[in-house]
Amino acid sequence: MQSVPKVKIVAIAKDEAAYLPEWIHHHLHFGFDAIEIYINRCTDNSVEVLSTINAKFPNVTWQSADWIDWCPKEAKNQIQFIVYAKALSEIKEQGLYSHILFLDIDEFWIPQNFSTTIQAFILSLSDVGPVFFEWVNDFGNLPPFSDLPVYIEGNLSPLGKTMLPVNVDLIEFRHHLPLLKDGVLPKLVNGESFLCRNRPVQALDARLNSLKHAFIYHRAHRSQLEYISLLYRGRPGNEFNYKNNRTGLAKRTLQTVCVQLPHHIYSDYSFAFAKFLQNLSIKGELRKARNFVKARYVASIENMDQDIASHYKDMMKIFCRVDVPEVVEKFRKHRERVLSLDPQNIPLMRDLARDAEKQDINEAIEILEKALKIRPKGPLIKARLAEYYARLATHISPVSS
Repeated sequence: MQSVPKVKIVAIAKDEAAYLPEWIHHHLHFGFDAIEIYINRCTDNSVEVLSTINAKFPNVTWQSADWIDWCPKEAKNQIQFIVYAKALSEIKEQGLYSHILFLDIDEFWIPQNFSTTIQAFILSLSDVGPVFFEWVNDFGNLPPFSDLPVYIEGNLSPLGKTMLPVNVDLIEFRHHLPLLKDGVLPKLVNGESFLCRNRPVQALDARLNSLKHAFIYHRAHRSQLEYISLLYRGRPGNEFNYKNNRTGLAKRTLQTVCVQLPHHIYSDYSFAFAKFLQNLSIKGELRKARNFVKARYVASIENMDQDIASHYKDMMKIFCRVDVPEVVEKFRKHRERVLSLDPQNIPLMRDLARDAEKQDINEAIEILEKALKIRPKGPLIKARLAEYYARLATHISPVSS
């Protein structure tokens, strides 16, 4: 008879106090035995939030990882892998857990029936080796600070996270797919063997990529306010102030999936979360944490100008399909300045119009109308303008287009 698995989650958090209570409750609710959070370079009230939770739930622990900043720059930029290696080594020595799952605070393990615990899931597997959970990436179209929605909508990704048995023969950590000895690859949720695609690295082959009965809901965007705030959290090794590993708000594709969680089970889940918060008496700290996110949102917008000028491509990438008026106006003014320096450059106009269409179709039209005055017979300009006029007529937003 197979023994009952014991699963520990390890995470790294920076300035995510606003999301810690929900994320912690969610994974305790689904049976994870312990949660350990390493905080690094925090300027919000994460310590207060985590200390409050730990006082009520001793299986939720935290520690500072600021000691990594004593290391040379090359090591500091690898904080994630250093922490993961430390955590796995300690868990192996303790011998208390059978499995470990490394998650970020925006990643939620979800069984589609919304009732299967992580232990029941593992016991249902024919192979208790590593398991790869595919991501479902959110759209960023929810109201700010929304709880996990009953109707999950997002784009299925070939990337995800791998749950490891503690006794795994590991060569090295990687973000999605750890490198294991003897070329061992994890199983998928449905029992099939992982098969890599060429690009992106560590991604699942398209033929195997599908919505399965358990997945990880990747809340990387949440809402436009939170996404813009998150971008200003920065990233180790960045040459500028924003996170350059984001690609803007997602749009609907052929990989868009929808999961309707069972209403009665979701209702019980929501009630349990409300009781969790009540038990913690954490409303004040949660309000403070959300105010921190809001203040960072304001700072993110106020400080965009310099980075747009010096890192336009990166900034255009990470703010793609963001249509908050203050953000759109920042990019509009920059493109106006660029065009004023070379007002007859048709290829430049076409390029800037392509960028503008991802944020404001009206700006894209204005740019190409100027180009048409310079080149009245230009077939490419006319064709692109016709496309923009059609989009404007159907009111397609940059987020959904």
